[in-house]
Amino acid sequence: MNARSEGHGQAAWPPLANGFYVVSLGLLGWGIASQAHPGLGGPHLAAAVLLAVAGASWLAWVVLRPTGAVRAAAVVLGTMALTGGALVPFAPLAVIFPAVAALGATMAWRLRAAAVVAVGGWLAMLVSVAADGHPYGVLLAGLAATLAGMIMGITRRQSIEAAEQAAMVGVEKERVEVERGRAELLAERNHLARELHDVLAHTLSALSLQLEAFATVVDAEPGTSSAVREQLERTRTLVHEGLDEARGAVRALRDDTRPLGDELTRLCDEHEATFSTSGTPRPLDPQVSLGLYRMTQEALTNVTKHAPGAPTSVCLGFAPGNVTLTVENGAPARPPAALGRSGGGYGLRGITERLALLGGRVMAGPSSDGWRVAAEVPVA
Repeated sequence: MNARSEGHGQAAWPPLANGFYVVSLGLLGWGIASQAHPGLGGPHLAAAVLLAVAGASWLAWVVLRPTGAVRAAAVVLGTMALTGGALVPFAPLAVIFPAVAALGATMAWRLRAAAVVAVGGWLAMLVSVAADGHPYGVLLAGLAATLAGMIMGITRRQSIEAAEQAAMVGVEKERVEVERGRAELLAERNHLARELHDVLAHTLSALSLQLEAFATVVDAEPGTSSAVREQLERTRTLVHEGLDEARGAVRALRDDTRPLGDELTRLCDEHEATFSTSGTPRPLDPQVSLGLYRMTQEALTNVTKHAPGAPTSVCLGFAPGNVTLTVENGAPARPPAALGRSGGGYGLRGITERLALLGGRVMAGPSSDGWRVAAEVPVA
């Protein structure tokens, strides 16, 4: 008798079945009472007591069975079999009690344990019939009823186990499909990462080498204006940044990103912004890290365009169910240059859409003396 075996019987026991068993008990009690005529004296009192105990055991079994209380179920089923068997000489219809006890035991436990309940009920019937001098033919009816109960219990148990096995096979098939889809997705992402690396990263690397060669030529020409040198330096910086971004995108596609805090520290250093964290840092999904990095990048770029020289802070916060990122700037130190009129406002919209795909949200608006952009993304 083990809890796992009991669980097989519980799995497919609808409430309607409980009602059926209770109604059946009522009809059985009425039938036995018609045969045994229980009362307050002599054999009639014994019949009344046995019927009350067997009926109470039946009800207790119906109540206890969904709870998985194996030991309590063993007590009530054993009591039902013994008292029902002892009741047979007073009312042959009582053979149903040992049969139901055998049914319940066979559904709940292994055959050897269930056989103990069935044999116990039949032996109680044998002793009671022999002591009462009742014809022994009723023992054959009791044996047949008990065996029928065991056969029904075995059939029921096998059908429940088959249903559970089919459900497990279905779950396993779903798991295999999910793993297959994940493998295909990873393969596609690796393919994109290779293409991005081979095309964009190589192109930017070649462009960077060309710029380095061009810078050498410019340095060799003493008459080159400072404006040309400045513009060349800006171009070199943009190419290097683009190369870093391409490499970062490749790492993200391959789920090989560096910690978000390290990336944001580097980004804030480039934009002369302060960076801080709150909560306990933990690894994040690469897509979440990339989305928050892009948001910070967009917000800091907007500060450079619209509020040059403004004091800017970036805060990454870790909470039990989410991660937050806040970029806030103060008043600009100087008027925006022509760069501040560029762009169409699509950067922040794109970031909002990117984080929305991750279940997050972005809030942007004026702060006390500047502008504030905040994001919140749920994480496991």
